[in-house]
Amino acid sequence: MTPPEKSFVFAPMYNQTPQPGEPQTNDATGAFHPGMAIYKKMYEGMGKQVVTLKFDNHAPAANRRRQILDAMQNNCGGQWYDAIVYFGHGWKGGLASAGFNDASRESLTDAIWDYGTPGVKVILYACSCATPGGYAYKMAQDLSCWANYGLEVFGHPSVGHSFTNPQVRRYPSNLGETGETVCPDGKLQGWLKNMRNERAGFWAQMPFMTRDEIAAAC
Repeated sequence: MTPPEKSFVFAPMYNQTPQPGEPQTNDATGAFHPGMAIYKKMYEGMGKQVVTLKFDNHAPAANRRRQILDAMQNNCGGQWYDAIVYFGHGWKGGLASAGFNDASRESLTDAIWDYGTPGVKVILYACSCATPGGYAYKMAQDLSCWANYGLEVFGHPSVGHSFTNPQVRRYPSNLGETGETVCPDGKLQGWLKNMRNERAGFWAQMPFMTRDEIAAAC
């Protein structure tokens, strides 16, 4: 594994407001914040730098986007990010909690271009962003000039837990809009066991591992 020297990690500050008549949710405090904390502890424990932002997800979408882009710029300093990590709600057309959709996608990928390394890993711990032809695919297309330098975008093609959802795809891929399934062939049971162990953190290490390392770990 080659751990990221500097990560920018962002997640919503507040639990999502429930619809009338529905119970209070704990999506932020129960999933997104713990995921951020595990990731931060893991890589800071390796002596790496992890910049975190809990943005105000109750603010208008434009304000949310501005908070995120400003924090990415202001904390960059003289060292580019080699990991951009999102914990939050997602869908085929965007990062719902963060307020990014197709119309605003290029503002995010432009910022990654400005402040990321050519081998940056973009990791979307969010539902459905890697649906075929979805947001993960489009982000990878926006950054395709770095495809030969190690750029990868990871995401989930389905609804599930933010970071332990075992369905993970990677872009760019010779499979086009569908993406590459990250689980190695013939290793499903080991993959499921590793991905479901929140505290062990395989889910946080996997994007920085080679295909051979992932197969050996499963």
